[in-house]
Amino acid sequence: MKTKKWLVGIIVLVFILSVPVLLVARGMTWKWTSFAPGNTDAWIGFWGGYLGAIIGALAAGAIAYFVAHKQINLQAEMDNKREKQFLATQLRIEKYQEAYSLLAETNREFAIISLLPVDYYRGSIDLEKFKIAYNQSQDKIMAFRRSLIGLEPFVEGLEGSLKIISELNTKMDTIIYNNYTSSKNSDGNKEIKNPRIIDEVHRKLMLYIVDVCKKINEYLKNELNKLEKESC
Repeated sequence: MKTKKWLVGIIVLVFILSVPVLLVARGMTWKWTSFAPGNTDAWIGFWGGYLGAIIGALAAGAIAYFVAHKQINLQAEMDNKREKQFLATQLRIEKYQEAYSLLAETNREFAIISLLPVDYYRGSIDLEKFKIAYNQSQDKIMAFRRSLIGLEPFVEGLEGSLKIISELNTKMDTIIYNNYTSSKNSDGNKEIKNPRIIDEVHRKLMLYIVDVCKKINEYLKNELNKLEKESC
């Protein structure tokens, strides 16, 4: 298709350039043009210069158009590339913000779980309310985790971080189950274990999530700086 277009263009150009020459050559033989003084050589020189100036102007215009068209296309490509980079940076920022928020909410639910044994130990809640509140927090944590898994491709190191969080969560769950919510401990006459037994694992879990949030916050700052530079 491109070859055919070029061929048609060349044919049209040759035709356009040939028509004036043929008209001038023919016009030199017309009787009604004989009133103008001057010999044939002089008129040929005049028409040669006249048509040469027109052809030169057309050529200059064509070159100017080609250069301008090329510059416009290059600028459009640059703008398109810049826009894509801008949108990609915005998307990463949104994903980092979402991951940060979900991890913060997860940590909040872990804090709620860590306080349940304390309330149970003090008698503020009974075992039934303990289980209900615990299950509600775990359901939220699982929902946050599912959302966080969807963000793994966008947040560096998130996949490994979620595995460690899951392992620490499992340890805390095991302690709570074995010492509070299992059937063997459901007898109200049995001694209730001191809630401090989950402090160590909860502290590790909380501090680890805080550390992950700090890293995500650094990524977020870097992306914001990129966005600011790309906007300039």
